[in-house]
Amino acid sequence: MPDRQLLIIDAQNDFCALPTYSYSPALAVKGAHDDCLRLARLIQQGGLAISGIIATLDSHQPLDLANAVCWRDRHGGSVPPFTAITAAEVRNGDYRPIIGVSAQDGGQFLEAYFDALEQAGRTLTLWPEHCQIGTPGHNLHTEIASALRQWSLQRLKPITFIQKGENIWTESFSALKAVFPYPDDESTQLNQGLLALLARQTEILVAGQASSHCVKETVEDLLRYAPALRDKLVLLTDCMSPVPGFENIAQQFFADMQAHGVRLASSADLLAELTD
Repeated sequence: MPDRQLLIIDAQNDFCALPTYSYSPALAVKGAHDDCLRLARLIQQGGLAISGIIATLDSHQPLDLANAVCWRDRHGGSVPPFTAITAAEVRNGDYRPIIGVSAQDGGQFLEAYFDALEQAGRTLTLWPEHCQIGTPGHNLHTEIASALRQWSLQRLKPITFIQKGENIWTESFSALKAVFPYPDDESTQLNQGLLALLARQTEILVAGQASSHCVKETVEDLLRYAPALRDKLVLLTDCMSPVPGFENIAQQFFADMQAHGVRLASSADLLAELTD
């Protein structure tokens, strides 16, 4: 049997509008609930052909560089979620963080962070508070959690869980590293252990949320730091969806991956292969 690893990115409640659950997601991704149902079905019905499962968890604190509530405009007013802040706007005083700006608190890093974002052609998107540690939104989607428990007991193997995003001074979309690692914080550096684990696999199945952000940046980092994994990757396109308003980014991501020779497949097609 091939060594087939399933990499699940951030299949958490705060991204899923659950029709039978009273919890209201903080950052609902249209289609994420159905994505999770399809992925759970794949695990339940094709789990014997899956050698290992890694599940990442977007993990934040209330105080966070990318939380909209942690910023004020030049008049002291609140800043709405999904505002994109540029380095120039921070330098001009159009926006300022409420978190400390002393060197001890990370202020020097913050200044360098925006300079690095600018050089990379990126902005800082401010998000609604989501996936805060200890809240229901941080938990895995119920059907995914149930499928993982079933798989673990059936295969007598543990799930590998990876938390990302706890450092309040840098963004962590990718499961491999923060956008710009924070000095002396190993959790923000390149995860060499994860790369080594994936390098041993014959096939790597990728699913989760969202195709416009965390899935996209994880896969791009895999190709950047371990290009030999390209031929092992399978993106389960019906088990991931884009954040609303960022659909074009997801479409471009899929096009880029196809151009690089990465396989795109539906969960139904893959399940037929796993159970053949």
